[in-house]
Parts: sequence; structure tokens; C-alpha cells
Amino acid sequence: MNRKERIVLFGVACAILCAYGANAAETKGAKPKPVTKEATVKAEASKKETTATPDSTMRIKAGESGKQFNNITVEGEDRVRVNFDRPELKLDVDPSKAPGLDWQSVWAALGSDEFNFVDPVLSRSVYERSPYAPRPWLDSMNDGPVARFRPEVNGVEKWGLEVADSRGKTVARFQGSGKPPKEITWDGTTIDGGAARSDLTYSYVLNATDKAGNKRSFVGDSFQIPPHVAQNKEGMSMSFSVPVESATDRVPDAVVLEAATRLNQNVATNVPVKVEVTASTFNLAKSIADEVVATLQPHLYGEPSRIAVVTNVDAGGAERASVTIRTGNK
Repeated sequence: MNRKERIVLFGVACAILCAYGANAAETKGAKPKPVTKEATVKAEASKKETTATPDSTMRIKAGESGKQFNNITVEGEDRVRVNFDRPELKLDVDPSKAPGLDWQSVWAALGSDEFNFVDPVLSRSVYERSPYAPRPWLDSMNDGPVARFRPEVNGVEKWGLEVADSRGKTVARFQGSGKPPKEITWDGTTIDGGAARSDLTYSYVLNATDKAGNKRSFVGDSFQIPPHVAQNKEGMSMSFSVPVESATDRVPDAVVLEAATRLNQNVATNVPVKVEVTASTFNLAKSIADEVVATLQPHLYGEPSRIAVVTNVDAGGAERASVTIRTGNK
């Protein structure tokens, strides 16, 4: 830097110092401005705005179980922890101390006049009938003898009574020595252990032999057997007949419903049930069997698969078909 430049720089510095000194003198000598009333009011208002006034609706008073706040704002922290003192929960589960229970014997409770089990069941049965309940009003099936024979012969050494169907087949046989009993009953069970068909006509013949060896035969009147049920160690069988004139609704619902009731009361639910139908043609037998199964299945205990269908063809039968619902292996 030369001399000329130094002189210029010194002059600039002196000018700056002079200007700063003049400004400081003015500031030092200036008088403070008086505080007016308007300025005081503004200052107090500003102070109120910056200071939040406590709101009574945002407080939880002592003794209160809870408080619902309309709006709450937390400033300055991003996490808030609230601790509550909870009393220890103690449960008394002793049933003997439960109020309103008087401990006594079961028979005393059931024998009380306050318990009435009959009226609710009767009132419910008015509008709702259980498909599995007993139906004593259904008695179309004869569970006793289907035929009674009263032979009146004397001086007999031995005797025999045979029952044959309209096909010429012997279905039942009775025999003995000496005078025959006053009455011989037949329950509808055939020689092979099955149920006699209700769609056929039956007749009987009594063969009697005296002490001299003379044989006499007595032929009785023909008869038909009603719907019947037979039960033995082999199982249960129920037989009835249905007309074949109509194409539909051949099977009487009441008879099938009675058969379901008897099965539910006397046979275990896992025992197979066979529906055997004998008709003049296979299609007719299959159609009748399907009607019987459709009526029987909704009212029978156990799985639907326990019902099996067996169809037989008898070309000689035209007016009626035979239906047998049975259990067992035969």
C-alpha cells in the first residue's frame, strides 16, 4: 500500500468515528417517552392472552369416579403417562354364601309345590308335537294274534294244523298229541321267521288221526290278516298292504308313523331297518318302497343310512302290494 492509499483509508475511518459519536450523543441525551393509559391497557390484554385461564370443566374433583373431557391439548411433550390407583379385586365364589340359595336335598327341591313339570309340557304339546314321542292313538297294527283257530274234534291220537297262503305255500304249522287245545293262535310269523304278507288270502286245514290210525281232514274258511307286528329274538317285523290303483299317495302315513314309533321304542338306533315291498312289477315295488322310506325317514331315530330297501316281484298279485318293515339279518 502506498502513501496516497493510506491517507484515503485514514480519512474514511475518521468519518465513521465521527458519525458514531454523534448518534451516541443524541441517544444519551434523549428523554424517555411517557407511558400512556392506552399502552397500559394493551399490555394487560396481551398478558391475559398469553396466560391461560383455568377452566373448571377441565378439572377432576376429589371423590369423582371419572370425568369426560370435551377437548384436551397437551403441549411440550409427545408422551403423557396417567397413573391410577386401582383397588385389589377380590371375588367370593363360595356357592354356600350366595344370597337366595337354600341348600337342601334334591328330593326336597323336586317335591316342592313350586316345581310343576307337567303343565309346561302339556301347553307345548298343544302346538308342537315331537316326531319321536309315543303315539298311543295309533293302533292300526295288531301286536297280538292275527288268527285264532278253534278245532272241535274228539278221540284224536295226534293232530296237525297247517296255514297256507293263496299261492299254496305253507306259512305256519302246529301239531301235537292227544286232543287239540280249545284255541290255537297264530301271531303272523312264518316258518322262516318272517312276517306273513298282508296282501294275500290264507286258509287252514286240520289233520287229525285217531287211535285206530284213521285220518280226517277239516278245511277252514279263508281269511285275511290285518296290519300286524311281530317281535322275537331275531328282531321286529311289521307288515301291511297298500292298494296299487293310484299312482301316488298309496302308503297310509298313519301306519308308517306307527311303525316308526314302535321302532324308536323297542330297537336301538344303530340297528339296520329294511323296507321290503312285494308287487307285481319291479317299478311298482320300487315306487312304493320310495314312498315308505320318504315317510319313515324323518320320524326314525338314527342315521338315514340305516334304512335299506328290498324289492320282490310277484306276478300273481295285482290289486294290492305287500310292505314289511323289519329289523334283523333275515
